[in-house]
Amino acid sequence: MAYYVRYFAAQPLTTKAIEQTLKQYDPTFKIDLGELIRGEAQLGQVEVNQAGGDLFEDDLRHTVHAVEATGQGQAVVPRLRASRATVVVNLDWGDRGTDATLQLVAPLWSALQHLSPGLAQWDGNGIFDGGNRVVDLSR
Repeated sequence: MAYYVRYFAAQPLTTKAIEQTLKQYDPTFKIDLGELIRGEAQLGQVEVNQAGGDLFEDDLRHTVHAVEATGQGQAVVPRLRASRATVVVNLDWGDRGTDATLQLVAPLWSALQHLSPGLAQWDGNGIFDGGNRVVDLSR
């Protein structure tokens, strides 16, 4: 089962910077050809798209449309549009299940916030500013 999380970063990011920051939390983290690994656990794929690129623009357009459709996006839409990069994480629960995978990958969210302020979009859930859901997209 795959699950997507997108982090709309206010600053440009690179996979290398994300990996280096993750290693500060646990030296067994690595991103190898986009594969997010912690120790022996393969957690999913990580892709960084910079502002102006087609994939970035597609994710931004889709997310802004979803937020605007809720009527809750007055404060969120300008922040999304000001993003300079998106980090797209395709989590793979594997045999571990949801909770174990989220626990293993938890340092990623801290690393991203450390590297750049931003908003996270969790599929089927909402837009989050840190740990606070600022737009409900669960409907």
